[in-house]
Amino acid sequence: MIGVVVWSSGSREKAIIWCEDQATLAYLQGQANFVGPGEWPQPGDLVELDTRTVGNLRHALSVSILSEQRCPQLPQLLAETPPAARPTLRVVAGQDCGAAPPAVHKAMGLRPAAYQQSRSGAAR
Repeated sequence: MIGVVVWSSGSREKAIIWCEDQATLAYLQGQANFVGPGEWPQPGDLVELDTRTVGNLRHALSVSILSEQRCPQLPQLLAETPPAARPTLRVVAGQDCGAAPPAVHKAMGLRPAAYQQSRSGAAR
């Protein structure tokens, strides 16, 4: 499956991925689930992944980066989208932003499943 990283923390080895099937967001945790060479995936990276749902949490497995054309402004673009056009996706972290590639805008027009934030701050 193909997905786009919408949040990432390299120091915590965690990321949240919106998947092309528009089901629940996938949660990437730990270097063992990231099979690609190079840096930890960043917001806006296009990735290929497998998923497995355990309980109510969808895990991202065998994640590899397809395109390193990063879009670090993705969290800011989601946060600045007018409420009527906003996808049901909540931003939990942000970075400084630049111009977004057209593929990101197209992806933002889709409506991914919502996720909740736990007390620890990690998405679930």
